[in-house]
Amino acid sequence: MKVFSSIHQIQRKYPNSVIALGVFDGLHVGHQRLIKRAVEKAKKINGTSVVVTFYPHPVQVLRPEVKLSTLVPLSYRLQLIERLGVDVCLVIRFTKRFSQLSPERFIKQYLVERLMPKEIFVGYDFRFGKDREGNLALFSQLAKKFGFKVNIVKAVKTHHEVISSTRIRNLIREGHLKKASELLGRLVSVVGVVQPGDKRGKGLGFPTANIYPTNETLPPAGVYAVYVVIDGQRCKGMANIGYRPSFQSHPNQINLEVNIFNFRQNIYGKEIIVEFVEKIRDEKVFYTKESLVRQLESDEKKIRRIFKRVPVHFLP
Repeated sequence: MKVFSSIHQIQRKYPNSVIALGVFDGLHVGHQRLIKRAVEKAKKINGTSVVVTFYPHPVQVLRPEVKLSTLVPLSYRLQLIERLGVDVCLVIRFTKRFSQLSPERFIKQYLVERLMPKEIFVGYDFRFGKDREGNLALFSQLAKKFGFKVNIVKAVKTHHEVISSTRIRNLIREGHLKKASELLGRLVSVVGVVQPGDKRGKGLGFPTANIYPTNETLPPAGVYAVYVVIDGQRCKGMANIGYRPSFQSHPNQINLEVNIFNFRQNIYGKEIIVEFVEKIRDEKVFYTKESLVRQLESDEKKIRRIFKRVPVHFLP
Protein backbone atom coordinates (compact mmCIF):
# COMPACT_ATOMS: atom_id res chain seq x y z
CA MET A 1 0.00 0.00 0.00
CA LYS A 2 1.27 3.44 -0.97
CA VAL A 3 0.90 5.99 1.83
CA PHE A 4 0.80 9.76 1.31
CA SER A 5 0.94 12.22 4.20
CA SER A 6 0.08 15.23 2.01
CA ILE A 7 -1.90 15.82 -1.16
CA HIS A 8 1.20 17.51 -2.61
CA GLN A 9 2.99 14.15 -2.57
CA ILE A 10 0.48 12.74 -5.04
CA GLN A 11 2.11 13.28 -8.42
CA ARG A 12 0.47 10.62 -10.56
CA LYS A 13 -3.20 10.28 -11.46
CA TYR A 14 -5.41 7.49 -10.17
CA PRO A 15 -8.18 7.09 -12.75
CA ASN A 16 -11.22 5.13 -11.64
CA SER A 17 -10.28 5.53 -7.99
CA VAL A 18 -12.77 4.36 -5.38
CA ILE A 19 -12.40 6.17 -2.06
CA ALA A 20 -13.33 5.12 1.47
CA LEU A 21 -13.50 8.38 3.41
CA GLY A 22 -13.49 8.75 7.19
CA VAL A 23 -11.48 9.12 10.39
CA PHE A 24 -11.57 5.34 11.01
CA ASP A 25 -10.19 5.92 14.50
CA GLY A 26 -11.05 2.46 15.76
CA LEU A 27 -10.83 0.47 12.53
CA HIS A 28 -13.68 -1.54 14.04
CA VAL A 29 -16.02 -3.94 12.25
CA GLY A 30 -18.14 -1.09 10.85
CA HIS A 31 -15.13 0.75 9.45
CA GLN A 32 -13.80 -2.48 7.98
CA ARG A 33 -17.07 -3.16 6.18
CA LEU A 34 -17.02 0.31 4.61
CA ILE A 35 -13.42 -0.03 3.44
CA LYS A 36 -13.98 -3.55 2.12
CA ARG A 37 -16.89 -2.32 0.02
CA ALA A 38 -14.65 0.31 -1.56
CA VAL A 39 -11.93 -2.29 -2.22
CA GLU A 40 -14.43 -4.68 -3.81
CA LYS A 41 -15.84 -1.93 -6.03
CA ALA A 42 -12.37 -0.84 -7.15
CA LYS A 43 -11.54 -4.40 -8.17
CA LYS A 44 -14.82 -4.70 -10.06
CA ILE A 45 -14.11 -1.63 -12.21
CA ASN A 46 -10.36 -2.28 -12.46
CA GLY A 47 -9.68 0.88 -10.48
CA THR A 48 -7.59 1.94 -7.48
CA SER A 49 -8.87 1.56 -3.93
CA VAL A 50 -8.03 4.59 -1.79
CA VAL A 51 -8.57 5.30 1.90
CA VAL A 52 -8.61 8.96 2.88
CA THR A 53 -8.27 9.38 6.63
CA PHE A 54 -7.36 12.11 9.11
CA TYR A 55 -4.76 12.52 11.83
CA PRO A 56 -5.00 13.52 14.60
CA HIS A 57 -8.65 12.94 15.44
CA PRO A 58 -10.69 16.11 14.79
CA VAL A 59 -12.01 16.06 18.36
CA GLN A 60 -8.46 16.17 19.73
CA VAL A 61 -7.82 19.35 17.70
CA LEU A 62 -11.14 21.17 18.01
CA ARG A 63 -12.16 20.06 21.50
CA PRO A 64 -8.97 19.21 23.42
CA GLU A 65 -10.81 19.58 26.74
CA VAL A 66 -12.60 16.31 25.94
CA LYS A 67 -9.27 14.46 26.23
CA LEU A 68 -10.31 11.83 23.68
CA SER A 69 -8.18 8.71 24.11
CA THR A 70 -6.74 6.77 21.18
CA LEU A 71 -8.04 3.35 20.16
CA VAL A 72 -5.57 2.74 17.35
CA PRO A 73 -2.39 4.80 16.83
CA LEU A 74 -1.73 5.91 13.27
CA SER A 75 1.10 3.42 12.64
CA TYR A 76 -1.13 0.47 13.53
CA ARG A 77 -4.15 1.97 11.75
CA LEU A 78 -2.14 1.98 8.53
CA GLN A 79 -1.16 -1.67 9.04
CA LEU A 80 -4.80 -2.64 9.52
CA ILE A 81 -5.90 -0.65 6.46
CA GLU A 82 -3.25 -2.34 4.33
CA ARG A 83 -4.47 -5.78 5.47
CA LEU A 84 -7.86 -4.97 3.96
CA GLY A 85 -6.28 -4.87 0.50
CA VAL A 86 -6.21 -1.10 0.01
CA ASP A 87 -3.94 0.24 -2.75
CA VAL A 88 -3.40 3.84 -1.59
CA CYS A 89 -3.89 5.69 1.68
CA LEU A 90 -3.91 9.48 2.04
CA VAL A 91 -3.46 10.71 5.61
CA ILE A 92 -4.67 14.30 5.87
CA ARG A 93 -3.14 16.29 8.72
CA PHE A 94 -6.11 17.67 10.62
CA THR A 95 -5.45 21.19 11.89
CA LYS A 96 -7.61 24.14 12.90
CA ARG A 97 -6.76 25.76 9.59
CA PHE A 98 -7.82 22.67 7.65
CA SER A 99 -11.07 22.59 9.64
CA GLN A 100 -11.99 26.00 8.15
CA LEU A 101 -12.21 24.67 4.58
CA SER A 102 -15.68 24.84 3.09
CA PRO A 103 -17.25 21.47 2.22
CA GLU A 104 -17.01 22.17 -1.52
CA ARG A 105 -13.38 23.28 -1.37
CA PHE A 106 -12.43 20.18 0.61
CA ILE A 107 -14.00 17.84 -1.94
CA LYS A 108 -12.60 19.72 -4.92
CA GLN A 109 -9.07 20.33 -3.62
CA TYR A 110 -8.40 17.11 -1.71
CA LEU A 111 -10.48 14.49 -3.53
CA VAL A 112 -11.46 15.51 -7.05
CA GLU A 113 -8.30 17.29 -8.24
CA ARG A 114 -5.89 14.76 -6.75
CA LEU A 115 -7.69 11.43 -6.86
CA MET A 116 -10.36 11.80 -9.55
CA PRO A 117 -12.81 9.47 -7.79
CA LYS A 118 -15.31 7.35 -9.64
CA GLU A 119 -17.09 6.54 -6.39
CA ILE A 120 -16.75 7.51 -2.71
CA PHE A 121 -17.96 5.46 0.25
CA VAL A 122 -18.79 7.24 3.52
CA GLY A 123 -20.47 6.27 6.78
CA TYR A 124 -24.05 7.13 7.66
CA ASP A 125 -22.91 9.82 10.15
CA PHE A 126 -20.11 11.45 8.13
CA ARG A 127 -19.88 15.26 8.35
CA PHE A 128 -17.21 17.44 6.77
CA GLY A 129 -16.07 20.99 6.12
CA LYS A 130 -16.16 24.14 8.23
CA ASP A 131 -18.35 23.79 11.33
CA ARG A 132 -19.37 20.34 10.05
CA GLU A 133 -21.62 22.07 7.50
CA GLY A 134 -21.17 19.25 5.01
CA ASN A 135 -23.95 16.74 5.60
CA LEU A 136 -24.78 13.76 3.41
CA ALA A 137 -27.34 15.70 1.38
CA LEU A 138 -24.71 18.30 0.44
CA PHE A 139 -22.21 15.52 -0.27
CA SER A 140 -24.67 14.00 -2.75
CA GLN A 141 -25.19 17.38 -4.44
CA LEU A 142 -21.44 17.94 -4.79
CA ALA A 143 -21.01 14.38 -6.09
CA LYS A 144 -23.34 15.22 -9.00
CA LYS A 145 -21.48 18.48 -9.64
CA PHE A 146 -18.04 16.86 -9.75
CA GLY A 147 -19.10 13.65 -11.49
CA PHE A 148 -18.67 10.87 -8.96
CA LYS A 149 -21.10 8.58 -7.15
CA VAL A 150 -21.44 8.70 -3.36
CA ASN A 151 -22.35 5.54 -1.46
CA ILE A 152 -23.63 5.89 2.10
CA VAL A 153 -22.89 2.84 4.23
CA LYS A 154 -25.43 2.08 6.94
CA ALA A 155 -24.50 1.58 10.60
CA VAL A 156 -23.40 -1.90 11.66
CA LYS A 157 -25.26 -3.09 14.75
CA THR A 158 -24.88 -5.82 17.35
CA HIS A 159 -27.73 -6.60 19.74
CA HIS A 160 -29.61 -3.58 18.32
CA GLU A 161 -26.75 -1.22 19.23
CA VAL A 162 -24.62 0.66 16.71
CA ILE A 163 -20.94 -0.28 16.68
CA SER A 164 -19.00 2.89 17.44
CA SER A 165 -15.56 3.87 18.69
CA THR A 166 -17.17 5.55 21.72
CA ARG A 167 -18.93 2.34 22.68
CA ILE A 168 -15.70 0.37 22.29
CA ARG A 169 -13.73 2.85 24.43
CA ASN A 170 -16.27 2.47 27.22
CA LEU A 171 -16.21 -1.33 27.02
CA ILE A 172 -12.40 -1.40 27.25
CA ARG A 173 -12.30 0.98 30.22
CA GLU A 174 -14.93 -1.12 32.00
CA GLY A 175 -12.95 -4.31 31.36
CA HIS A 176 -15.36 -5.95 28.91
CA LEU A 177 -12.55 -7.13 26.64
CA LYS A 178 -14.38 -9.99 24.94
CA LYS A 179 -17.23 -7.73 23.81
CA ALA A 180 -14.85 -4.94 22.76
CA SER A 181 -12.83 -7.47 20.73
CA GLU A 182 -15.99 -8.63 18.94
CA LEU A 183 -16.76 -5.06 17.89
CA LEU A 184 -13.15 -4.39 16.85
CA GLY A 185 -12.86 -7.63 14.89
CA ARG A 186 -9.55 -8.30 16.65
CA LEU A 187 -8.15 -8.47 20.15
CA VAL A 188 -8.07 -5.25 22.19
CA SER A 189 -4.52 -3.94 21.92
CA VAL A 190 -2.08 -1.24 22.97
CA VAL A 191 0.81 -0.20 20.73
CA GLY A 192 3.98 1.40 22.00
CA VAL A 193 7.75 1.62 21.90
CA VAL A 194 9.68 -0.43 24.45
CA GLN A 195 11.48 1.84 26.91
CA PRO A 196 14.24 1.04 29.43
CA GLY A 197 12.81 0.29 32.86
CA ASP A 198 14.37 -0.12 36.28
CA LYS A 199 15.19 -3.81 35.52
CA ARG A 200 13.49 -5.04 38.69
CA GLY A 201 11.65 -7.70 36.69
CA LYS A 202 14.92 -9.15 35.43
CA GLY A 203 16.21 -9.32 38.99
CA LEU A 204 13.10 -11.27 39.97
CA GLY A 205 13.52 -13.73 37.11
CA PHE A 206 10.71 -12.14 35.08
CA PRO A 207 12.28 -9.64 32.66
CA THR A 208 9.74 -7.19 31.24
CA ALA A 209 9.30 -4.96 28.21
CA ASN A 210 8.02 -1.59 29.43
CA ILE A 211 5.63 0.78 27.66
CA TYR A 212 4.50 4.07 29.14
CA PRO A 213 1.08 4.84 27.58
CA THR A 214 0.11 8.49 27.24
CA ASN A 215 -3.24 8.76 25.48
CA GLU A 216 -4.24 5.17 24.78
CA THR A 217 -7.55 3.62 25.79
CA LEU A 218 -6.50 1.13 28.47
CA PRO A 219 -8.26 -1.75 30.22
CA PRO A 220 -8.50 -1.52 34.02
CA ALA A 221 -5.34 -2.00 36.11
CA GLY A 222 -4.40 -5.62 36.70
CA VAL A 223 -2.62 -8.66 35.31
CA TYR A 224 -3.52 -10.10 31.91
CA ALA A 225 -2.79 -12.97 29.58
CA VAL A 226 -1.50 -11.29 26.42
CA TYR A 227 -0.05 -11.84 23.02
CA VAL A 228 2.88 -9.61 22.07
CA VAL A 229 3.56 -8.93 18.40
CA ILE A 230 7.20 -8.08 17.64
CA ASP A 231 8.35 -7.66 14.02
CA GLY A 232 5.33 -9.67 12.90
CA GLN A 233 6.03 -12.52 15.35
CA ARG A 234 3.29 -13.28 17.91
CA CYS A 235 4.53 -14.40 21.35
CA LYS A 236 2.64 -15.40 24.51
CA GLY A 237 3.14 -13.53 27.75
CA MET A 238 1.67 -11.83 30.79
CA ALA A 239 1.23 -8.11 31.33
CA ASN A 240 0.61 -5.77 34.22
CA ILE A 241 -1.21 -2.48 33.76
CA GLY A 242 -0.98 -0.08 36.66
CA TYR A 243 1.12 2.07 38.91
CA ARG A 244 3.36 -0.66 40.44
CA PRO A 245 2.28 0.05 44.04
CA SER A 246 4.92 -2.31 45.43
CA PHE A 247 7.68 0.05 44.28
CA GLN A 248 6.20 3.57 44.07
CA SER A 249 9.13 4.91 42.02
CA HIS A 250 6.68 6.88 39.83
CA PRO A 251 3.37 6.72 41.75
CA ASN A 252 1.37 8.80 39.23
CA GLN A 253 2.71 7.23 36.04
CA ILE A 254 0.70 4.39 34.58
CA ASN A 255 2.85 1.62 33.21
CA LEU A 256 2.38 -1.39 30.96
CA GLU A 257 5.02 -4.05 31.54
CA VAL A 258 5.05 -7.35 29.70
CA ASN A 259 6.88 -10.55 30.50
CA ILE A 260 7.21 -12.43 27.20
CA PHE A 261 7.44 -16.19 27.70
CA ASN A 262 10.61 -17.90 26.45
CA PHE A 263 11.97 -14.68 24.99
CA ARG A 264 15.41 -13.17 25.56
CA GLN A 265 15.98 -10.70 22.69
CA ASN A 266 16.86 -7.04 23.20
CA ILE A 267 13.86 -5.08 21.93
CA TYR A 268 14.52 -1.61 23.37
CA GLY A 269 13.29 1.02 20.92
CA LYS A 270 11.05 -1.40 19.01
CA GLU A 271 7.34 -0.81 18.54
CA ILE A 272 5.33 -3.73 19.86
CA ILE A 273 1.63 -4.59 19.91
CA VAL A 274 0.22 -5.96 23.17
CA GLU A 275 -3.04 -7.88 22.61
CA PHE A 276 -5.18 -8.58 25.66
CA VAL A 277 -6.69 -12.06 25.97
CA GLU A 278 -8.01 -12.26 29.54
CA LYS A 279 -7.62 -10.57 32.92
CA ILE A 280 -6.56 -12.88 35.78
CA ARG A 281 -6.36 -10.57 38.80
CA ASP A 282 -6.28 -7.00 40.06
CA GLU A 283 -3.05 -5.15 40.80
CA LYS A 284 -1.97 -5.44 44.43
CA VAL A 285 0.84 -4.53 46.82
CA PHE A 286 3.60 -6.99 47.77
CA TYR A 287 5.70 -6.30 50.82
CA THR A 288 8.47 -8.82 50.16
CA LYS A 289 10.39 -9.92 47.09
CA GLU A 290 9.56 -13.54 47.89
CA SER A 291 5.80 -13.00 47.96
CA LEU A 292 5.94 -11.13 44.65
CA VAL A 293 7.96 -13.91 42.99
CA ARG A 294 5.51 -16.56 44.27
CA GLN A 295 2.62 -14.55 42.82
CA LEU A 296 4.36 -14.10 39.46
CA GLU A 297 5.05 -17.84 39.27
CA SER A 298 1.38 -18.52 40.02
CA ASP A 299 0.29 -15.94 37.43
CA GLU A 300 2.45 -17.54 34.75
CA LYS A 301 1.03 -21.01 35.42
CA LYS A 302 -2.53 -19.70 35.28
CA ILE A 303 -1.90 -17.80 32.05
CA ARG A 304 -0.25 -20.77 30.36
CA ARG A 305 -3.39 -22.79 31.21
CA ILE A 306 -5.52 -20.03 29.66
CA PHE A 307 -3.60 -20.27 26.39
CA LYS A 308 -4.23 -24.01 26.34
CA ARG A 309 -8.00 -23.81 26.87
CA VAL A 310 -9.06 -20.56 25.21
CA PRO A 311 -9.43 -20.52 21.42
CA VAL A 312 -8.10 -17.17 20.26
CA HIS A 313 -10.14 -15.47 17.56
CA PHE A 314 -9.58 -12.25 15.62
CA LEU A 315 -5.92 -13.02 14.86
CA PRO A 316 -4.94 -11.71 11.42
